[in-house]
Amino acid sequence: MSTDTLALRLTPKNRLKIAAALAFLPAAPAFADEIVVTATKSPLPAAETGTSITVIDADALTRNQFQYVADALSQTAGLAIARNGAYGGQASLRIRGAASGRTLVLIDGVVVNDPSSPGGGYDFADLDVADIDRIEVLRGPQSILYGSEAIGGVVSITTKRSEGAPSVKAFIEGGSFATVRGGAGLAGASGVVDYAVNAFALNTNGISKAAGGSETDGARSIAASGGFGANLAENFRVETNLRYQNARNDYDGFPPPNYTLADTDAQEKSESFLATGRAILTLFDGRFENIATVGYNSIDRRDFDAGVETFSSAGNRLSADYLARIRAADWLSFVAGAETERTHINASGIKEDVTVNSVYGLAIVKPVSHLTLTAGGRHDDHETFGGKTTARVTGAYDIEEAGLVLRASWGQGFAAPTLFQLNYVCCGGTQPNRGLRPETSNGWDAGFDKNFDGRASLKATYFHQDSENLIDFDYASGAYINIDKTLRKGVEAEFALKPFSSVDLSASYAYVDAKDALTGAALLRQPKHAFTLNGAWRATDRLTLGSSVRYNGAEQDSAGPVGRYKKVDFRAAFAANERFEIFARLENAFDETYQDVLGYGEPGRSAFAGVRMKTR
Repeated sequence: MSTDTLALRLTPKNRLKIAAALAFLPAAPAFADEIVVTATKSPLPAAETGTSITVIDADALTRNQFQYVADALSQTAGLAIARNGAYGGQASLRIRGAASGRTLVLIDGVVVNDPSSPGGGYDFADLDVADIDRIEVLRGPQSILYGSEAIGGVVSITTKRSEGAPSVKAFIEGGSFATVRGGAGLAGASGVVDYAVNAFALNTNGISKAAGGSETDGARSIAASGGFGANLAENFRVETNLRYQNARNDYDGFPPPNYTLADTDAQEKSESFLATGRAILTLFDGRFENIATVGYNSIDRRDFDAGVETFSSAGNRLSADYLARIRAADWLSFVAGAETERTHINASGIKEDVTVNSVYGLAIVKPVSHLTLTAGGRHDDHETFGGKTTARVTGAYDIEEAGLVLRASWGQGFAAPTLFQLNYVCCGGTQPNRGLRPETSNGWDAGFDKNFDGRASLKATYFHQDSENLIDFDYASGAYINIDKTLRKGVEAEFALKPFSSVDLSASYAYVDAKDALTGAALLRQPKHAFTLNGAWRATDRLTLGSSVRYNGAEQDSAGPVGRYKKVDFRAAFAANERFEIFARLENAFDETYQDVLGYGEPGRSAFAGVRMKTR
């Protein structure tokens, strides 16, 4: 019997802890037949989508009192967050065991993965939820619509907008570790123009990044975003999104002579900027929608030790794309597009850029009632690696009278080596490996969504995915090389229950078996078992009580195993009136000692409280 299986046996002490948490759990959203966009780049009811997808909306982010997007993603089935210490520690996301650089992250339709990082992944460390309206998580290889970096999946984040009368929202909270977080937003519409402007910040003394360290490592971030749109004609709209963030995070390093993680006077400063411009033209009574987008994203990071700069990296992406949505008939529609992207990095003495041009197409067919099929392909012309074609097929069958949706998908993916991987050499090596080959992947999944008369719902998926030519660093040659084939398979399940009108319960579970297909070694930083219990109790018209229980199974890190842990949080919110709400939460209520990444510290018991205000 595995150690993770043994972990599920509850001792009397653990029964008491979980019973206390289950008494009032924080709600997760039920599986409604909502409209999703990410799966096909076209609005589609969830019951017609053959892909495994999870939606987290602004209400769920507020209700669960998340500070960071990473907090919300860590409670989603099949997703694992690895964080190098709380408050500003690098936070990377793995979907179904895929490396963090194999998840594509979009904010308002623009790719924000860091092109100057070694693996090209996105760091969720400082991404606050304050201006987030919606998160769509798409699992499995998605290269036909999203390109090279979407082998593991896609996280699409949409910021807040408004179509109604002007309104102001603000919040402030504080608590343990001298933490203060606050923000304000103005949104509204006037005539043909709509707008949403947000500003928010966090400052904390934090805890030691090194587990057991004697000094604290603080964090500070400030951010602002704005979304503006104008309906210039009945069938023509233009819009833009801007986002700026500045962060400063203390961290610990590996000082001599032991070169083990320990207290240091190290600090990272980062600055990022995003800009999007979009024009939307609709023709033929809405049957032909044309969307042209230009996007730019940049990130600049600088590391200091005792005030001396030790490392710097900068990267940016400039992209332009055209998307066409064509509804040829009630049973047939198409999505087609073309895009070009230039990526540039300046890091570790590497200064280079690369251009990728792409075309893609997808057909959405409803051959018979309740059945939706999609099939499509993509061709990428990479400046360094030449052409690559990928394909994807999905199906969804909605048995309405049974409240059951059956779905399945198969897709290919590929990931070109990053500019860093192509050019980096160290540790006695003489030259980088310019002969690196792209990673390739094939994956399929199948599952169902079942609704039980609106009082309960169950969503379950089995997945199987393999990848070849995995890219990893080789200390013997001092460069990156292609290594073994990997295999990832498992099960994801999400359950929601409403036993009473005032109570919502939910749970998510994932079993992920991710390993080297040749050696059988487990892939790093991916727990085999993980689950979350959630729910809420509306005790009165004004008072809501909630909690969550999160279990993370044992996993393997580069320097050794990381033990399993469970974390229990409690929350409360009281609506003083229609405009003001007071809230409070107790995190890690039973003071669990744990590590998310080997050697890095995580907070013990901590408490926070605050107030939210809105004008309407």
